[in-house]
Amino acid sequence: MKSYPIKLVNSVSALILSIFVLILLPADLTASESGHVETTHGEEPHRKHTIGLFLGITHEHHEQLETVGIEYSYRINKHWSLGGVIERAERENDSTLGIFFVHFWPYKGLYFGGGIGRKDPGDERLNTFRATVGYEFEFGKGWGISPQANLDFIENEEREEVYGVVFGRRF
Repeated sequence: MKSYPIKLVNSVSALILSIFVLILLPADLTASESGHVETTHGEEPHRKHTIGLFLGITHEHHEQLETVGIEYSYRINKHWSLGGVIERAERENDSTLGIFFVHFWPYKGLYFGGGIGRKDPGDERLNTFRATVGYEFEFGKGWGISPQANLDFIENEEREEVYGVVFGRRF
């Protein structure tokens, strides 16, 4: 089992705790008047920022690996958003995947995306391209759930399929 420096573990723990505090704060405390984009999924305007928890499965070399991640996105306008995701898959050599993405929203909650990033399996660093399709269902005040399917093209490896759900909060 790998041992990580305490300073790194504490930094990661503080980051995760901060993210969950933001998610759990009421929308009225985190949203400002300038935090809205003139787009709608019904009657309410979208908030620009979304932070979410990704839970899913990675299919790699005929194996199914539990995957967890944190996702952030910034809604530019009705049809475009930018963001990033950090995912961790539990495998023999635990690996972390970091992706910067662009999503196109052609109709209501449907989105298509593409992203570039890096995968770190063990001591290696591999370039990665990701294609995404998903649908966001909004409910409550700023809450949403988004099932998605991802196809990762990884340098010098077979492609991986990642299926999961993002539980998110707009602010």
